[in-house]
Amino acid sequence: MRTYLKYWTIAIIAGLILWGCEPAYDSKMFTIDKKIVVDGWIENGRSAIVMLTYNTPYFGNLDSASFRQLVATRAKVSVTDGVNTEILTLTKDTNYFPPYVYKGYSLIGEVGKTYALIVEDELDTVIAVTSILPPVQLDSIWFESTSDSSGIIKCILDDNPTEKNYYRIFTRIQGKEHRFYPALVANLNDRFFNGQRFTFYINKGRTNNILPIENIYFPKKDTIIVRFTTMDELAFEYWRTYDEELLNAGNPFAANHLSIPSNIQNGLGIWCGYGASYYRVIPR
Repeated sequence: MRTYLKYWTIAIIAGLILWGCEPAYDSKMFTIDKKIVVDGWIENGRSAIVMLTYNTPYFGNLDSASFRQLVATRAKVSVTDGVNTEILTLTKDTNYFPPYVYKGYSLIGEVGKTYALIVEDELDTVIAVTSILPPVQLDSIWFESTSDSSGIIKCILDDNPTEKNYYRIFTRIQGKEHRFYPALVANLNDRFFNGQRFTFYINKGRTNNILPIENIYFPKKDTIIVRFTTMDELAFEYWRTYDEELLNAGNPFAANHLSIPSNIQNGLGIWCGYGASYYRVIPR
């Protein structure tokens, strides 16, 4: 009987300790200032693509009804190069999630030009500016086997010593994927190989930010399209910290604390100019 009471006493004390150590959550995790979130880009030879949502509290309710309210579908979205202006068209595109995308058709990105994005919404008006930097060409790119059925992509880059370069890498499996997805390690800068001949690998990235990565290798039977892009330093820092936070979200031992930079005035997210070059990789 005494042993039984002793165990109950220990359990009660432990419970009181844990209850007393419950963290005090920041009120911002429950309520926030509502803002527009931009995920938009324009690249050489292609028109602009912009996706708009609203932010939500960390502990906010998220179901099918509330999720629909997070998508901004009534905004006026314009892109201008200072001379020409285009109002983007809202299109349903199931290749993206949420499947509502503002697309341009007439204003085509050009290297060296600066583009302003203006989003006029009932909540606010947000503005962002970006430029398309010259694309950087890879010296060589090929498929390298890791097994009888799959492999990775290997690249060699001759870095220009007179430039500070920031890269983001995307891939698409031809005939199976209808949009480009960031590679497993998508962001690269020449901090440690400036002016050198640099060899690196491309692994398959995630196509869904909710589900874990199951396979980082490309099937040998498929043709892979690689999109190798340049961007400015602010865009690089945005994507670097964004991807790091995304990685930390699945790690119980990592803290999510980074402040993600943005070039969006009165909002969140990124308006990014890409200088893009494309490569078709056929496994041999």
